[in-house]
Amino acid sequence: MTGSSDKVKGKMLKLLKNDFLASARVIPLFYLVEIVALGVFYFGKFANKQKYLFIGGGVGWVVSVLLIFVTFFFVVYDYQKSLFGQQGYLSFTLPVNSKQLLGSKLVIYGLWMVVSFADFILVTDLITRYVQGEYGDTIDSASAMLSLFANFPSKAQLITYAIYFIAYFFGTILSFTIMVYFSIALSHIRQFQKAHIIWSILIFIGTFIIFVAGISLFEKYFGIYIVLGADKSMKINFGNVTSKGTPLELIPFVFMVIQDVVYFFLTSHIMHKRINIS
Repeated sequence: MTGSSDKVKGKMLKLLKNDFLASARVIPLFYLVEIVALGVFYFGKFANKQKYLFIGGGVGWVVSVLLIFVTFFFVVYDYQKSLFGQQGYLSFTLPVNSKQLLGSKLVIYGLWMVVSFADFILVTDLITRYVQGEYGDTIDSASAMLSLFANFPSKAQLITYAIYFIAYFFGTILSFTIMVYFSIALSHIRQFQKAHIIWSILIFIGTFIIFVAGISLFEKYFGIYIVLGADKSMKINFGNVTSKGTPLELIPFVFMVIQDVVYFFLTSHIMHKRINIS
C-alpha cells in the first residue's frame, strides 16, 4: 500500500511540475516587468523625481491589472489546449486519472490567480498610500485599516478576522476557477462540441448564477456566524445573530466547499467518461 501511495504522489508531483513549467513560460515575465517598474517608482520616491514616480507607479499598476487578465487567459487557454485541444489525446493517455489531471490544474492556476489578485491589491494600496500621503486629499488607507482593526478589542479577534478574510479570498478564487473548468469540460461533450466556446460561456453564466443564488438561499434559511463581541468573546451563533458584535458569516464557506466538491467530481467524471477528444 505504501508503494502504491508513493507512486500516486510521485505522479502528482510530476503533473504539478509540468503544469507549473507550462505556466511559467509567460506569467513570470509580467512580474519581472512589474518589479522593474516598482524599482523605478521607488527610485523616483527616494530621489524625489516626479517623472520616475509617475512612470514607475503607472506602469506597475497597469501591469498588475494586466496580470489578472493574463492569468485568467492561461487558466482557460492551458486547460483547453492541454486537455481538449491537440495535446488532449496525449494528456489522457498519461498514467494518471482525470482527478489528478484536474487537481494539478486547479492547484497551479488557482495559486496563480490568488497571487495575481493579491499583487493587484498590494500595488494599488502602495500607490494609493503614496498619493494620499503626498497630496492629502483623502484619508490614509493605512490609518483607515488601523481604525478598522481597532474595533476589535483583542489580538485573537484580529487574527480570526484576518484568517477569515484570507480564507474567503482563497475560497472565492478556487470556486471561480473550478466553475470555469467545469464549464469548459461540459462544453466538450458531443452534444455541445461544435459550438463549445459559446456553450462554455453560457454554462459558466449558469453556474455563476447558481453560485450567487445558492449562497443567498443558504444564508436565508441557515445562519452560522462567528460573532466577535465587544467583550473580547468569540461565539458561534446559529440562526439569526443575537449577540452584539461583528458577525462573520460561515454559510458562504459551507456552500463553496459543497459546490467545489460537486463540480470537481462532476468535471473529473465528464473528463473520464463523456469527453469527446477531436
